[in-house]
Amino acid sequence: MLDDHDVDQPTDLTFAERMRRDLRDVRWLEPAEIRARARRRSRRTALAAATAVLAVLSGFAVAAGGRAGHLAPPAGQRLSSNGAEPAGRAEIPQEALLDPTEVGVPSNVRLGDSGLQEPVRIDPLLQSCAGERGLAAEPPVSRYSRSQTLLQRAAPDQDQPAGLWVLTQDVYRLPPRAATRLFVDLTATMAACDTWHESRPMQWVGGAVTVSVTHTWRAASGNFAGDQAVVLQRTSSTPVDVATGKPLDLQPSTETLLLVRVGDLVTVIVPASGLGFDLPAADRRTGDTELLELGRAAARRMCLAANPAC
Repeated sequence: MLDDHDVDQPTDLTFAERMRRDLRDVRWLEPAEIRARARRRSRRTALAAATAVLAVLSGFAVAAGGRAGHLAPPAGQRLSSNGAEPAGRAEIPQEALLDPTEVGVPSNVRLGDSGLQEPVRIDPLLQSCAGERGLAAEPPVSRYSRSQTLLQRAAPDQDQPAGLWVLTQDVYRLPPRAATRLFVDLTATMAACDTWHESRPMQWVGGAVTVSVTHTWRAASGNFAGDQAVVLQRTSSTPVDVATGKPLDLQPSTETLLLVRVGDLVTVIVPASGLGFDLPAADRRTGDTELLELGRAAARRMCLAANPAC
């Protein structure tokens, strides 16, 4: 389903977002991922037409005035103490997502999408490890979801016309028990998958090779925002050619994501490296202060739409 947007709202363009997600981990898809993507494909096909339009348009101009402080829904929409969901608190509004002014890197392109019955995507590699080690591999399915990708479009005279990726955020509305259970299951999965050795095909100079990669996960921080929160870091070793035993000319990689829950809303935020600077850069690690503040800002935003209300 396409969202209607005016000049003050984000542009729908999920192809670029999907490409950015897919290129984070170049590997063959696991069966669970193929099934999840197939469920999304029919809705995303309609959105693909917007790709050609945005490619020739100028970048989205971000408004300068961001919200600050505690954000709360109107008094008429607040919940009673029994936690029942009021009428209308179902779909996730755009205002429940981070505003570009709240991210430590300026951005001028905002891509958006919303959906129904979407699986919660945290880390596909962690999900694959969980399935291999006998844990529940199927992620919970949300009632409603909304996502955004922020980009910093390069100037016309620069050689990166598509822009630099700044941040991706997904917000999911889950049944209350599933929202709470998500963090319990994540803790169990990380305990079982603190170290995971993966063998997979990979395109390299001269053709396809089979490589071995070691992935490790750790919770860097916890319970710093909302009802539940965690900073999850995955480090992947330099790929080693299984046939020769020699490492490829690639550096180890680290990806950081934030998982925050407020009521029945859960957000997964994947920021680029180097937040807090003018440009995102892989050789600069986003500081802990920037990450935690990003999570707190996301929690304040989700108060607009959470059940029960903040």
